[in-house]
Amino acid sequence: CHQMGRRRHRLGRYDRTSDAMMRRGMTFLELMIVVVIFAITAAMTLPLFIEQESLTATATARLLSSDLEHAQALALSRPEQRIALAVDADGLGWRIVDADAPMIAIVDAYDDAHAGRKLAVRFGEGRAAISEGVVLTPGGHMVVFDPLGGLEIPGGNAEQLTVHAGEANTLVSVDPDTGFITLD
Repeated sequence: CHQMGRRRHRLGRYDRTSDAMMRRGMTFLELMIVVVIFAITAAMTLPLFIEQESLTATATARLLSSDLEHAQALALSRPEQRIALAVDADGLGWRIVDADAPMIAIVDAYDDAHAGRKLAVRFGEGRAAISEGVVLTPGGHMVVFDPLGGLEIPGGNAEQLTVHAGEANTLVSVDPDTGFITLD
């Protein structure tokens, strides 16, 4: 009987030690469950990240298209100026300029009471905040419009600018004769 009590005592002590060890760390099975949960989470979020790059490229291309159309409107309203959209040399933005002074963005004031704003875009800033990490090629290129809104040199090839956002690319083309802008 006395021996039986010792065994129980040893078993009880052994069980308590085992419980204490289990409370201090994770078992291999628990660790594997956590790893599987992380893997599933990563598999679900990766497509969202890739889709985000595509959305960023498309949004930037639409912003570029809008500014190309604005440059066309300015070319129509200012026939004495050679209006152009100039891509920054580093490909991280653009500006609407007088083609004879391409480093200075045109200031657009819609009436005499307002100071206006420079017609320039830098990726990651202002209205191009969504375009963080985007690059526009070819850098340093100018798209010059004639007073009718077409390209200054009609009959040639379409002007093409490519928006790069990670693995996603969007091509913006300007028809040389009509000035019609397309996104691909």
